[in-house]
Amino acid sequence: MSMRTFLIALCAVFSFLFLPTIYVVADVPSAISGVVPHLVRIETIGGHERVGSELANEGTSTGILLNQEGYVITGAFNFLHDPTSILLVFSDGTKKVAQKIATDRLRMLTLLKANDFSGNELPPLPMRSKESLRIGERCIAVGTVLSPVEPNVTLGIISGKNRIWGKAIQTDAAIGPNNYGGLLIDFEGNVLGIPVPLSMMSQDVMAGAELYDAGVGMAIPWEDMLTLLPKLKEGNDLSPGSVGFGFRDNQTFIGEPVIATVQPDSAAERGGLRVGDRIVRIDDTPMPTALAVTKNLRQRYAGETLTIVFQREGAEQTISLTTTPIRTGNRTNVEYAVEYAPIGYRHTSSNVNAGR
Repeated sequence: MSMRTFLIALCAVFSFLFLPTIYVVADVPSAISGVVPHLVRIETIGGHERVGSELANEGTSTGILLNQEGYVITGAFNFLHDPTSILLVFSDGTKKVAQKIATDRLRMLTLLKANDFSGNELPPLPMRSKESLRIGERCIAVGTVLSPVEPNVTLGIISGKNRIWGKAIQTDAAIGPNNYGGLLIDFEGNVLGIPVPLSMMSQDVMAGAELYDAGVGMAIPWEDMLTLLPKLKEGNDLSPGSVGFGFRDNQTFIGEPVIATVQPDSAAERGGLRVGDRIVRIDDTPMPTALAVTKNLRQRYAGETLTIVFQREGAEQTISLTTTPIRTGNRTNVEYAVEYAPIGYRHTSSNVNAGR
């Protein structure tokens, strides 16, 4: 092979390797242009000095303007310290004081509303269903913390679906305080979800935040947020629901759905469930494993009514239970956020872990 032929072949290889990267970068401004008018920079002042063992501080975060009524959805992580003042800076530079309307403590979302808002007509936010997502497809995480007029972006791929007990999309795009409460979009500008810190295991208030810049980021699917929005607009916080039975720690992922503990005075106890009962179905959905039960229950809110079919001594029985809030006693919302365990009710003396 002549040197000339070798160089031509080498150039062809380098073109093949680098042109896709150039194409990706060129796509980004076009993809984010449609969502920029919806981006809101949130500035908070005051509130608790500490959230659990962590220092809380005033700062900025990102939110999404949903409509001309002035509703803004964002991450609850940004409001765990209960700030005394909230200021919204919109993409056109307009500033408005806002009020917190409600918080979803299961999916860690907060709804705000701007006072005296009269914004311009917004372009639509096209969305994609979570079922249409493909593992490995490219995505963009967008925030507006660094500037109210120029969004900050990170690039990645969709690396998982139905993560954190079925609640979240997973991406390797850098997810952190710079874009919590912002948007996860595809390269066509379609909205996929809202970046928030979430963790399967940790019960700390900062759960999930430790994964920042580790290639493991989470986002609540946009369609799930839209389903919850009417309830949040009513001004009532949404809390995780508890049933009150559990499985042994070493059975949560691989074991059969046989109840190992029943929490005293819980919905499960009042409904008649006992240790040794095997869960068969929840709301007509078969429950072949303890993992299936756990995943189903950890997406439930307080106040939901479930039909549970269980097996006892070879015979099936059916009961109806209403989930109750995770017990908080006289704790404040901040203390609730700190001490709520995503794993559920844990009976430490017998090494039992809840399926809730």
